[in-house]
Amino acid sequence: MKRLKLGFRVPLVSKAVVPAWPSRCMLGDMASPGRKLAVWAWLAAGLLACCLLLARFPAWVIYNGSPSVPVGFYIRDQRPLGLGAYVTLRAEDAAPAYAQLRDFTDRTDRFIKRVAATGGARICADGDRVILPGDGVVERVSRDTAGRELPTWQGCRTLGADEVFLVGDTADSFDSRYWGPVRRDVIEGVWRRLN
Repeated sequence: MKRLKLGFRVPLVSKAVVPAWPSRCMLGDMASPGRKLAVWAWLAAGLLACCLLLARFPAWVIYNGSPSVPVGFYIRDQRPLGLGAYVTLRAEDAAPAYAQLRDFTDRTDRFIKRVAATGGARICADGDRVILPGDGVVERVSRDTAGRELPTWQGCRTLGADEVFLVGDTADSFDSRYWGPVRRDVIEGVWRRLN
């Protein structure tokens, strides 16, 4: 028999006898402490590299823990911005004074809301009600759960082509019923809920 460099013997005159893949002689002793440490070091380095890469690029998956829209994971969607779409925007872009008051000033502090109206729609705010196109009405309160006065706006206006009106799905959602319409260019992306 002739010994090959792969670590197993092959008879010269009969069929080769190949051990089950992967064989211990091919892999060496995986149980050695040095090899285990090296494997863990490579795994840790790979995980760190992934985290650093993800920090540099926009999120593709987010988690919403607020009940203002359905709680759960959302994945970035390539659909165009339109009625009913879930979108994110930074808290400071939506309501700068309130974001400062609530300390929502980190670049990761954002709201996820549903698009209730787009450019050309007429929105009216009257007291504790905001009237949306198609006879939709959303209620609003004067104070948040901590007793702080919420911003308000009154009157009717037609949204510009570059504006959207965002709402949450609950009565106490902090959204456009308080801050008014927002510009499309502050929208970070469209999201789809994972079931």
